[in-house]
Amino acid sequence: MNDKQNHLLELVMFDISYVISNCDYEYSSDEKKYLNVILDRYSDEDKELLKLRTQFLDSILEKGIDEVKKFVVNLSKSLKNKIDDDMKIAYLELFKEVIMLDESVHENERILYRLLCKQWEQNSSI
Repeated sequence: MNDKQNHLLELVMFDISYVISNCDYEYSSDEKKYLNVILDRYSDEDKELLKLRTQFLDSILEKGIDEVKKFVVNLSKSLKNKIDDDMKIAYLELFKEVIMLDESVHENERILYRLLCKQWEQNSSI
């Protein structure tokens, strides 16, 4: 993958992580730390763009779980043939860690994780 593709993949994975970590509509301090770790990797200009992106993602979250499910399904479908199984498994493990940050699994998180597993033809471990 070239740098542009890697950057786009990173943004898509950020989007998925963000909506999964917030679909329980509780934003724990550990989830905030996770977001800050991601933001710290970017320049100030890119941080501002990511913050705008989170506002967009928040608007999707505000529409409810059905809209969030559509969003995640569309993103995961777009990636299905662009990443290999090893990468899918690695990202699913990352998403699982994001879900477990607040030490509980909300039903919305479980639903989204299972949707991703189904889209990527992987077994759900939640």
